[in-house]
Amino acid sequence: METSIATQNEQTQNVVLCDVPRSGNDVYRISRNVYKGERYVDIRIFFRSKQDATLLVPTTKGVCFPEKLREDVIAGLIMARKASGVECPEGEQFRSVKILEVPISETEHYRISKGAGAKNEFVDIRKFFQKDGAYIPSKTKGVSILGTALDQVITGLMQNEPDHAA
Repeated sequence: METSIATQNEQTQNVVLCDVPRSGNDVYRISRNVYKGERYVDIRIFFRSKQDATLLVPTTKGVCFPEKLREDVIAGLIMARKASGVECPEGEQFRSVKILEVPISETEHYRISKGAGAKNEFVDIRKFFQKDGAYIPSKTKGVSILGTALDQVITGLMQNEPDHAA
């Protein structure tokens, strides 16, 4: 499978730490990025190209956060793993409970939630922003991690160097 090792242009550097199987043709790709001198960690869903199954294509489903928040995000994911399960009542699409909020600024934070849908348990990492005194979830800056992949995602986030077996 093709993984971009370290692609560079004038402003960004991306190093893939690992790929975690999600379902079917999808994987969670965990990478470390440097953008304008700042270090970030990215968790994004990729899918296999229909034309070339060795090529992984990024989706818009993902979250990128400053590397200085990585330990807080890992701690939140571990807390979610240990938290009791969430049941989705019949007739609802999903139900979730807040596990941890990681502040970014006075008006933004990342929220880690544990939830369940009709078929799967998941942990969601999503950016929230303040609007009119309330925190609103971003529709595009977040990712839901299936319960079956959570341990591998936590392990991937703990890595500092690429997993060459990915």
